[in-house]
Amino acid sequence: MFELNSMVSLLLYFFLFVYFPTLFLVYYFREVVARPTVHCSASPWNAHAIASLPILSKAYYPTIWCFNRHLMLILILLRDYYSKPYVYDSIDELKMPDGGITGIAWSGTKGLSGNTETPIAVIFHTISGDEQDVKKTVTNLRNRLGWIVVVCIRRGHGNLSLGTPVINTMGSTKDLKIQLEYIQKKFPNSPLYGFGLSAGSGLLARYLGETGRKSVFQAAVAISPAYDIEKAFHRIHPVYNRLMGIRLIKYFLDKHYESLSQIPGYQNLAQSKSIVEFQDRLHLIAGYETSEEYYKESNPIHVIKNIKTALLVLNSEDDPICVNLNVLENMHWLESLPKTILVKTKRGSHIVFYEGLFAKSWSDRLVCDYFKHIHESRTL
Repeated sequence: MFELNSMVSLLLYFFLFVYFPTLFLVYYFREVVARPTVHCSASPWNAHAIASLPILSKAYYPTIWCFNRHLMLILILLRDYYSKPYVYDSIDELKMPDGGITGIAWSGTKGLSGNTETPIAVIFHTISGDEQDVKKTVTNLRNRLGWIVVVCIRRGHGNLSLGTPVINTMGSTKDLKIQLEYIQKKFPNSPLYGFGLSAGSGLLARYLGETGRKSVFQAAVAISPAYDIEKAFHRIHPVYNRLMGIRLIKYFLDKHYESLSQIPGYQNLAQSKSIVEFQDRLHLIAGYETSEEYYKESNPIHVIKNIKTALLVLNSEDDPICVNLNVLENMHWLESLPKTILVKTKRGSHIVFYEGLFAKSWSDRLVCDYFKHIHESRTL
């Protein structure tokens, strides 16, 4: 009996501490770890940019205890919820021509005069985010680059009052152009670099496409873009489709009930059961007569081929929100732009891209390396 119990204990020990961990490691290194793939036109500019980014030639090691796409999203939400608010130098509120209110959150401006030539990274937050939603990214850019970092807060987001009963979850390029003019007037000698996250990348791409060669940005980065938003919202994972719809109702409609409730279409919008229903019913609240008009004026896909600014795009194949099919459908025109580079990873989820034992941002590291390369090339 003693020998039998000892044998069972040895077998149990073997399976728990040798066999299963070995299988897990084999799976991790074969199915999770991979080099990012790069897609772009064969232009000299792209070749030089890629050669200057060693991170793209090395394997991306997602956090070994959190490489699942859903776990990554849970972790980033928990970290955001339990971390302290980021303290900005100041937050300026801007009144738009129609009375709406937008905001500019500044970091890294203390002790600088208006004549500084310090570069400015301009961040565009997520669909229901604000300046706190991107606090980790702001911290990483400040620590790695030492640049000024600015967050453009869209109307209806954060602690901003609504001013005028108009909300567009994808943002407004009219508002954005006024925000960028304000930034340039305050620091006229500082070059600007754009950084969009999720829906923020859609606003950034729409701006870049509308302005073409007149864009104020030296370079831009789009993390987890959805490309054609009219199609993309219909492809979101069902669980997130439902949860994000509930989130948008609480974030916009409940918070701004007094301003929005009298607008035709409010009740219909408030009854949305998913984000796709919310987006398809948003047009009246966004100031458009029809859904078709709303998408025509807000969807980046209609102007994106006109982008002239240097652009780095990052998507993950396992993204449950901006799914891989969106990328595949649009890869052909991405590869036709002479200064656009698409980077795809096997894992990374949606805007998360954790790496290492302590789950730090691989994407922020890539962005900083890219901006540093562009800025140094510009000043040579």
